[in-house]
Amino acid sequence: MKKYNVITPLARFENIQPLVQMLLPKNVHWHVIIDADAQYDVNFELDWVTKYICPNSGSIFWERCNNSLNWFIDTVELKEDEMYCILNDDDAYEPDFFSKLDKIDSKVIVCSMLRGDQTPSSATGVRAHPTHKLLAVPQNMFVGGVGIEQIILSGDTLSRYRIPVNGCGDGMFISQIVHENKTEYASEANVWFNYYEPGRWNK
Repeated sequence: MKKYNVITPLARFENIQPLVQMLLPKNVHWHVIIDADAQYDVNFELDWVTKYICPNSGSIFWERCNNSLNWFIDTVELKEDEMYCILNDDDAYEPDFFSKLDKIDSKVIVCSMLRGDQTPSSATGVRAHPTHKLLAVPQNMFVGGVGIEQIILSGDTLSRYRIPVNGCGDGMFISQIVHENKTEYASEANVWFNYYEPGRWNK
């Protein structure tokens, strides 16, 4: 059975407890990155959670997120044979997500992403994401067709890449990795996009 590491840049502190409850039964190591200038802080008394304080700059949310992920890759010693995935602080995994990944032997895996039941009326601009499924198939590995939450990769693979500090950085990151590495597609395994965003999911 693979060991999984989940990396989360954390800014939505109100989602901490739902995230803990969601991840606890999944037997993962959760790496939580908090910006040094964050207005809040939290201490985890859980042996499967590690907190990091990241010096960060930038005023745009995606800039700060990508900076913190690159800081993590630069700073933390990644375990070559363990698997790493990135979960934003309002996303979730379906209950049997990791058991589906266990069936696939690859250093790079791409899963699918469900994006809820409706686009909330409060979501505007670049945050007004549509709800169609991002299916894990090779032809969808382009900017706008895949999100950062969908890639799962070994530590030795992740250590060789950085996320472009760009509004489309996640698609650029993933499209480069799948182009340069043998990739398996777990189309039946789903991340739940913005699961804790009010009004997106009927739950």
